[in-house]
Amino acid sequence: MYKNILEDFGGSSLFLFTIGPVQQFISQARKTQDLYAGSFLLSYLTFIGLEEIIEKYGVSNVIYPNLESQPFLEWHNLKVSGNKDGAVFNIDLPTIPNRFVALIPEIEEKNITELAEGIKRKIKNEWNNMVKKILYEFSLIDNLHFSKNGTNRRELIVNQTKDFPEIYWVAIPFKKDGREIDIEDFYEFFEKGLIDEEIRKYREKNVKSFLYHFAYSALERAMGVRKTVREFEQTEEYGYKCKVCGVKEGVIKAGVGSLKVGKYISKKENICISCFTKRSIDKYLSKEISEVFKDYSFPSTAEIAVSSFKKRILNSEKGKRIYEAYFDKLKEVIKEEEVFKTILVKPLKSLEKYFTDNLVNIEGEWLFEENLTIKNFEEELGIKVSGKEVEILKQKLKKLTELQEVGEPNPYYAIILFDGDNMGKWLSGHFLSHMMHATEHEEIKKIGEEIKKEFEMTLNHGVLSPISHSLISQALKNYSLKFVRKIVEEEHLGKVVYAGGDDVLAFANVEDLFDVMRKLRASFSGNVRVESDEIKVDWENTSGFVVYDKEHVFTLGEKATASCGVVIAHYKEPLQKVLEKLRAVERKAKERSGKDSFAISLLRRSGEERIAVSKWRINGIDMLEKLKELAVVFSGDDEISVSDKIIYVLREEFKQLKDADNLVPFDLAREEIKRVIRRSIGEKDDKEKKEKVEKVVNSFIGVFESYGGDIDNFLNLISISAFVGKGVKRC
Repeated sequence: MYKNILEDFGGSSLFLFTIGPVQQFISQARKTQDLYAGSFLLSYLTFIGLEEIIEKYGVSNVIYPNLESQPFLEWHNLKVSGNKDGAVFNIDLPTIPNRFVALIPEIEEKNITELAEGIKRKIKNEWNNMVKKILYEFSLIDNLHFSKNGTNRRELIVNQTKDFPEIYWVAIPFKKDGREIDIEDFYEFFEKGLIDEEIRKYREKNVKSFLYHFAYSALERAMGVRKTVREFEQTEEYGYKCKVCGVKEGVIKAGVGSLKVGKYISKKENICISCFTKRSIDKYLSKEISEVFKDYSFPSTAEIAVSSFKKRILNSEKGKRIYEAYFDKLKEVIKEEEVFKTILVKPLKSLEKYFTDNLVNIEGEWLFEENLTIKNFEEELGIKVSGKEVEILKQKLKKLTELQEVGEPNPYYAIILFDGDNMGKWLSGHFLSHMMHATEHEEIKKIGEEIKKEFEMTLNHGVLSPISHSLISQALKNYSLKFVRKIVEEEHLGKVVYAGGDDVLAFANVEDLFDVMRKLRASFSGNVRVESDEIKVDWENTSGFVVYDKEHVFTLGEKATASCGVVIAHYKEPLQKVLEKLRAVERKAKERSGKDSFAISLLRRSGEERIAVSKWRINGIDMLEKLKELAVVFSGDDEISVSDKIIYVLREEFKQLKDADNLVPFDLAREEIKRVIRRSIGEKDDKEKKEKVEKVVNSFIGVFESYGGDIDNFLNLISISAFVGKGVKRC
């Protein structure tokens, strides 16, 4: 494979293609279904563009993303072979990023432009086809509700969908004016002194890898310039704005065509055509891609929040019997079979084993008493129920929550935004020396000595070559496909929205938050091991490889870092607000010196917010492991427990002691923390318990000292730890 990448280098062009907008399109979401659908749509349309490269030139010409074992590639191969209905593992996971880089055997401007325009046309056609089929599915073509008289409905559809997706491309041929390019050709992109310095370091200025290094950097610069010239066409919008994007007119509402209140629209919503297409994308995908998408539902924030409650029910025989009685009554109250089906959703993957044909999963929203109201049944399901029926449902639900082993459902969930640090620097060569373990890669061992020698030299000198670029792509693909979904969905109570290489968005139950975060971070740099088919954090594994299913899985290695933003929010908090907060806390993590940090925002329904920022590890201490230990102490389930009231006590005590930099003298703070915690635990006569008390005290002291005396950050961290430990008791 890697030998082929370097063949006929001079007869090729480096081609970069991207679609968007990403953050804007994805974050225009009122429901988790909108969020997921936006992510999947971008991933899917990018692959539709990639198909043109694959069919014309082959898979090996795609440098980024790495397509080996990608679900979309497997789907493509089945489609080409005529076996369109074949099953594809993980086909519902968006793992293709919104951009791709390829080496194409074209150097003529006309041919490159034709290729790019052909890809663009194919993507646009697929989007338009999707829109049309979904509108027909719900009999909406002739039933759109719009304000401006005289507007042609088909013209309206075009106007509301033509601005998506935004498409940009750039290419740099390795031949210019009939000759192969050399270093001097890049002076227009970079300062001459910078190039000359690189040449002095590397000595040989026309080595192919060196040309590739500057070509890729120039390619990214050219794309940056290209994106500053945005194509924009003014379209007038009238009437009520779309409830999802807030930009276009909401021309689709419940009750028109065959669209009823339920999964795709609520009673109060007016939605534009683009946003409705995004939300109901499963209708298209189930016919065009896989049966997996038939009646596909992405778990709601309520479903994520309530998943630990469901797990407790399913682990209790009595709990299961009461749940079944509640289920039967809910079905009786709803009456209409088709409406009832809309609240039956696929359980989280780690809970699937508990459900059978006789025990079905109810959407989490209906396990919170506050949602059992006449008004909510009408707005969410479009049905009328009596006050008496509502009261009976509440009584049956109360029997469930009064079970000691079950308790109340926690109305809070966590959303995680994970992003590899300095990926631009990895791709500009700065960190390639951290990837020397790549020389032990099985594929590298197979290539010729001359190519291998050049490859090792490029790593040492920080020069991006086609091979190192492909290996970075492979490591990011391995992270997405081998680790992310397994960690979030198979081993814990969570759901992945997308996993596009170094970029992950996922939901997690609060109970599993610290474990999910730790594993995501450690597996990114290969600091894990797989034991009894479970991923374990192992900071001692610094090889850059993870043995998994007898395969040595390649990763970026121990020097790769990542930052993460997390928001813990009430399931009724508007999702768009939560997403805005998530981006903000992720930036806080990135702003930490050296990055490699996480930031958590605890957003209470009352409006109170606590934000804490931390390195993943400080002086060898795994901070999330430490916070998890403290969560157990705060939970009250351990024989040595601490009341969360100590946080208020310490906050008040330290108010008078903080200096202008928010710091408290170490010795004074240390002694006060010890005193307050010991008083909260109480006196213990037993020697073994006394030792446990001291261990707990030292855990608190260790966390405090890790933050250099920043008392507010310390208190916010243990507040979040207490919240995770207490769960529903403090919600």
